[in-house]
Amino acid sequence: MDVFKMKFKGRIFVLSMVLLTNCLYIAYYYMKDGHIERIEIIGLPLILLIAWWSGKQYDKVKHLEDINLKKKKELHNSNQMFRTLFENAPIGISLIDQDGRPVLTNKKLQEILGYNEDELNAMTFSEFSDPDDSAINMDLLKDLLDGKIDHYELEKRYYHKDGHVVWGIVTSALYPDIDNETTYVIGMLVDITERKIAEQKLKEAYKEKESLSNRDGLTGIANRRYFDEYLVQEFEKARKTASPLSLIIIDIDYFKQYNDCYGHLKGDECLKQVANVFEKTIDQSKGVAARFGGEEFVILLPEIDTLGASVIANQIQGAIENLRISHIGSEISEYLTVSLGISTFNMESTSLTPEDLISEADQALYLAKQSSRNRIEIYH
Repeated sequence: MDVFKMKFKGRIFVLSMVLLTNCLYIAYYYMKDGHIERIEIIGLPLILLIAWWSGKQYDKVKHLEDINLKKKKELHNSNQMFRTLFENAPIGISLIDQDGRPVLTNKKLQEILGYNEDELNAMTFSEFSDPDDSAINMDLLKDLLDGKIDHYELEKRYYHKDGHVVWGIVTSALYPDIDNETTYVIGMLVDITERKIAEQKLKEAYKEKESLSNRDGLTGIANRRYFDEYLVQEFEKARKTASPLSLIIIDIDYFKQYNDCYGHLKGDECLKQVANVFEKTIDQSKGVAARFGGEEFVILLPEIDTLGASVIANQIQGAIENLRISHIGSEISEYLTVSLGISTFNMESTSLTPEDLISEADQALYLAKQSSRNRIEIYH
């Protein structure tokens, strides 16, 4: 007989075993208090061993089955939870393939865009996105699929099924499908249309307020503050680009006498009519007309040389005469007239400053007023 030792639950058995035949097992059991108990067992050792081993294997299989069942239940619960969250999420969610096609969409996304799931499945996001935003989106999607980035966030515009613009913030990340060995992108869309509309209204209100602050309250053209800022800006631009910059100062002849004869309300109306002539005569995309103070006005003409400024000055003078505004207080005409002074910055006058440009035009205007008025003078 062969003798071997086996350890079961911390106790040691010494066994005498003969395989394939009945045999006597003599086991010595070491008790807790230290004495030894002798146990005799008769049986078929191989059968007993196989039965013991089979029992062990059955326990293992049953244990694995229990684990698999538990995992299946957990997976099922997780899927149910994901489906519930997906369907009832307060933001739009979609599963997107590599071509930008939404293969799975939730109710919120369908509500945001106005399309049902079948319609969305048959389209790509580019088909209902702003072209500029879509180009940026597709570049980011490519970088995501190529592994250059792990996610991205983009503010973009979509077109609702009825045509109106929907603003959204989309966040996208990779969603690998292990079973199909296909990589998808999960996209989450937050509708920010109301916020963007509010922002736009705020911007428009600010622009309107800024425009009003830059406008003369009586005539509606630019005021002195705006003109001073615009002059500095255009002067620096002219210096850098070596382009001409002309300035015309205009003064209504005998305007004090006009107010004395017709009253200040008529005088205000006269100023409005004259200012309207400036707005119609100059190219407002380049030049700007402003009320300089009282009955004096200025016109700044970027990229216009002295000759061009003279042409515009003559047009203004003729247009005001054509208004045929009666002026019985004038000493030179029965109608309202103006005097004009012109100065020009060019590369020959590199040391000139914005203040110098105003001063030169003012000197030319003074000369025009001293020379019988209703005339144009150029500073030399």
